[in-house]
Amino acid sequence: MIRGLPLLLSLTLAVSLPACVDAPPRDQSTTGRPIVVEGVVIRNELAYPVNDVMIEVPATGNFAGCGNILPRSECRNTFEGVDYQANAVVIRWKEHGQPQQTDEFTIKLPQDAAPGDAFFVEVVVFAPGQAGARLLDAAAGTLRNP
Repeated sequence: MIRGLPLLLSLTLAVSLPACVDAPPRDQSTTGRPIVVEGVVIRNELAYPVNDVMIEVPATGNFAGCGNILPRSECRNTFEGVDYQANAVVIRWKEHGQPQQTDEFTIKLPQDAAPGDAFFVEVVVFAPGQAGARLLDAAAGTLRNP
């Protein structure tokens, strides 16, 4: 279940794997068509459930999340596209009742991203105490230029 869906519509997501570096969005002033985020996928790759998985934008206080994600499953939500902004995010979740979180990080925008492109943010809890995120092409549902 997504919490804070009204806030999510104004969410300025910018996420990446923690090892990725910042990449500002391309100049969109001439086209008027921004790069947009149209949804969030939160995946649990662990062999046990994770709880209270949240992706937060500290600069705005906006967030999205799922209460419970079973082992090797996902929570997926779409929404009307929001303009991509290069704000840092933090991922928080619980494993076996113990709080976990990432440091703040921002998205590495795909090199071939162009104004008008649409993406999903994929948040992945991929190992005990470790999570990250990346952009998936909204049309194809695949990773672009990781």
